[in-house]
Formats: sequence, C-alpha cells, structure tokens
Amino acid sequence: MNDNEEQARFFVRTWAEAVLRQAERAQAIRRKAVQDDRNYERMEDWSPPMEVLEENFRAQWAEEHQLVWAAHQLERWDARLRRERGQEPCGEDPFLKDVRDALEHLDEVDFVQDRAISPVPVRGKKYIGRAIRKLPGGALDLHLSGAALVGGIPPQAIEARALEAVRAVEQELEQEQREQHAAFVYAAEHDPELRDLVQQIADFYAHAESLIGPPIASGGNLVSTTKGEATAAQPSPGTTSVSGSRDD
Repeated sequence: MNDNEEQARFFVRTWAEAVLRQAERAQAIRRKAVQDDRNYERMEDWSPPMEVLEENFRAQWAEEHQLVWAAHQLERWDARLRRERGQEPCGEDPFLKDVRDALEHLDEVDFVQDRAISPVPVRGKKYIGRAIRKLPGGALDLHLSGAALVGGIPPQAIEARALEAVRAVEQELEQEQREQHAAFVYAAEHDPELRDLVQQIADFYAHAESLIGPPIASGGNLVSTTKGEATAAQPSPGTTSVSGSRDD
C-alpha cells in the first residue's frame, strides 16, 4: 500500500466515523425538539418557552448541515480510495451533492417565506444559485419537518453508507494484522537469528526472577529494591561496627 492509498483510507475511516457520530448528534437534537414542541403545545407552567424551541431549531439546522457535509466528504474520499486501488468509484449521489452545494452557497441566494431561492441570473454570474435551481421546485425549504434531514435528504441512506465504510476499513485492518502476524510467525520459524531472539525474550519472561531479582520479578520496582537494600545495610541504633568499636 502506497502513501496515497493509506492516506485515502485514513480519511474514509475518519469521515465515516464522523457521519455516524454526527448522525447521533442530529438525532438527539431532533428528539429534543419534538419533545419540547409537544410540551410547548400543552401550555402548562412547566412547558418550555418559545426561546427554547427557537434554540432547538438553530441547533438542529446546524447539526444536520454538518451531517450533510460529513456525508459528502465520505463520498469524495471513498471515490479517491477506489481510484488509488484502480477501482471504479461508486456513482456520486447527485441529490446529496446538490443539497451540499446549495448549503455551501446559501449566503448568495434570496429568501422568500422560509425558502431559499435562486436570485435573478446576472450576466457573467449565472453560476450563483445554480445548486438551488437543481433542487426539486428550484428552492431549498428551510423548515425542518418529518424524518428527512435539511434539504429533504433521507438520513437512513447516509448512515448506512457510513456504517458500511467503517466496517470495510476495520475488516481490512484486521486482515492486515492477521497477515502481519502470520508473516512474523513464518519468519520466526525459518530465520535462525529471529528464532533465537524470540527464544531469548521467552526465556527472559519465563525466568525473570533469576535475572533481575525477586522483588522486581514479583511486581516490585528498582527504587523500592534499592531503598530496601540500603536500609538493610545500615546499622541499627546501639550496634557497633567492627572497625569502629568503642571502649568501655
């Protein structure tokens, strides 16, 4: 595996995990928004104020926007990885791309009754609002209703693709680890120098006590062992050394 392929696989896994993580965040704020909406309609003392519902809407919009972006990045890096491997990239989801492009250039369009629409084309700048014009009805609904994400994208398809990518990369890594282990075992069996090294390591752990002493072998450490030896070497109070005997 060359550097390009390895890095592409890294980003596939990165964005696939990001999609799953972001999907969970988007689902959490969506559930909170639904529950708060219901409680608001009850008009009880404990019902949330309108400010909470507006905050939920802003949070949900941002989380779902980021989910769409992460899904688009996963799609691009999956295509790059396949090209590095000489494979044909999966077909790009045109709807996901159009929604992502529309969100990216949302600051360039006009807004009418909670809908983003393309501005009147200007000569030399017809690219402005192009993604919006490709969407159904030529507009992006700013409302967040039903089970679909912002722009009407079904979240199940995005999450399923991300989960598939994560599992594929994890399976590749597991296979590589098995191959590396098998290669090491084969080398250890057929390479005399490596076989001797492995045997020395095995002998060290099998007879650690005879090599480094009982305290360390049984879970001690060099510092405590040294201190213990130093303490044992010190004369106890009232004892007399051979070289320094005192006169009565």
